[in-house]
Amino acid sequence: EGLEAVVILASLMSSLKSAEERKYRQPMWIGTILAIVVTALTWLLAHGLLQSLARYGEKLEAVVSVIAIGVLLLIMNWFFHKTYWTSWLTKFHSQKRRLLNQEAGLWLGLVTLGFTSVYREGFEIVLFLQALVLEGGVGTVLLGVIIALAAVVLVGAIVFRLQKNLPYMKILIITGVMIGAVLLQMVGSTIHIMQVVGWLPIHPIQGAAFSYWLGTWFGVYPTWEGISLQLAALIFVVGSYYLAEGLRKKKIFSPKKQPLKPITEL
Repeated sequence: EGLEAVVILASLMSSLKSAEERKYRQPMWIGTILAIVVTALTWLLAHGLLQSLARYGEKLEAVVSVIAIGVLLLIMNWFFHKTYWTSWLTKFHSQKRRLLNQEAGLWLGLVTLGFTSVYREGFEIVLFLQALVLEGGVGTVLLGVIIALAAVVLVGAIVFRLQKNLPYMKILIITGVMIGAVLLQMVGSTIHIMQVVGWLPIHPIQGAAFSYWLGTWFGVYPTWEGISLQLAALIFVVGSYYLAEGLRKKKIFSPKKQPLKPITEL
């Protein structure tokens, strides 16, 4: 999600190259900083809410994980459809052009554009991390967040340095694959938690002895329920991609209907 925010911001700012246009980057950066601050506040609010429900233990972790998986499935559906690939970036760019063409409210509009570009990703990150906090504790998760933030800053510096020379859509595809990997891990781990609390049956795969690290890192456990639902999630993601490609090609190659001529022209 952090890489996705970087790509969207870089794409929006890449056209603001001239000395006169570069001044429009400042309000977008202010919106970005505000989004990071509000994301931190959202984290505190969500963490406080979950702490008040901590007595439910692993059942709470299971519920939060299911919600996060639902959001991830929705995101993956967006990722592999034309609505996301073209319309999402086009929406940001058209909003930017509209703001640049009108002086009234320009500065505030660009701040809002920078804010919405980043906070959407930040909100999703907060939601995903809550399940991890319930499982591994705040300290462990925040250490991972700090490492990831350093990596995003490094990649961001490279991206903003190159800007126009970058294939933004291909980078978004890479982030989509990474989110897909997160989805599979969360599905496996959530099924395991639901089995532990007794919400799902357990049918071990006979003769399968998976290493402990497979469960920790990838959510892969030797049960038919876990493997089957991870496979279903994978089919959903891959199927979404091919469905989107099929619809895109059908739209490109389908002949356009010609309007009927008035009878007087025939």
